[in-house]
Amino acid sequence: MELRNLQTFLKVAQLLNFTQASRELGYSQSNVSAQIRQLEQELGTPLFNRIGKHVSLTQQGEMLLPYARQVADAASALESATRTEAELGGTVRFGIVESLYELLAEEALLRYHARFPKVRIDLTVDASETLKAQAMRGRLDAICLIDTPLTPSDWRCQYRAEVPIVVVAGAAHPLASRDTLTPEELAEQEWVLMEAEAPYNAVPERVMAAHGLSMRTFLRLQSTQTARRLAQRGPFLTLLPQYSVQKALARGDLARLDVPELQQTQQVQLALHLRRNLSPQLEGLLQICADVLREHIPD
Repeated sequence: MELRNLQTFLKVAQLLNFTQASRELGYSQSNVSAQIRQLEQELGTPLFNRIGKHVSLTQQGEMLLPYARQVADAASALESATRTEAELGGTVRFGIVESLYELLAEEALLRYHARFPKVRIDLTVDASETLKAQAMRGRLDAICLIDTPLTPSDWRCQYRAEVPIVVVAGAAHPLASRDTLTPEELAEQEWVLMEAEAPYNAVPERVMAAHGLSMRTFLRLQSTQTARRLAQRGPFLTLLPQYSVQKALARGDLARLDVPELQQTQQVQLALHLRRNLSPQLEGLLQICADVLREHIPD
């Protein structure tokens, strides 16, 4: 059984797309298909279901996945032991939520590239639950989330911090100069909120419902940056992690509203699944990301 075939299997399993896998591996699609066929013949079982353009792992493919990762990780560790950081290659697959991407990615990626110039990063920006599921399936090596439970029995956490979730409005908003606000006053306002799955939406929605009120939601979206800009320019309130608005608050572009009943914190976590081998390339990325996070959000 060739290591190359196992590595190709892992890439196809990650992407569930033969064309994209061949592009990322630098092989022809026929070469990728031939490697998978050879592996399937050696194991005596199909590893992928192919229905039209849809590709999924068979039960046997799912069973092979952790063993293939162990072999690939061991080979990578052996290679890493004889090379300096500047000589190491390979790919690190990192997932991060959008609000933290804006805060973290640029500085962390520049620092990482300076240390590991030959390592490629595959970056995924998505919702916390989606990233967690992908990491559990081995499609991401590490993740940076907000308020998604990670049990110590399954996850190794490299960084963790509680962050306030704040209600903000543009500096010119009529409520910006008020001291303390009630849910009744908020019910009269229009909101720009994160997608329905965003965990910190649950608190205001529950509080408002307890008062027999509802939130007048103008827009739901995944971009904290857009929500922040809309609040700065329009007559909207928004609910965001404090780290995503702290510069705008310091400049006076936004005002934080004091709503005692809506006070909450959520947990930012940088983690990898315990099944994931901590290669020097991955360990370096986690160290750098943790350092940058601590500069903005002390743990």
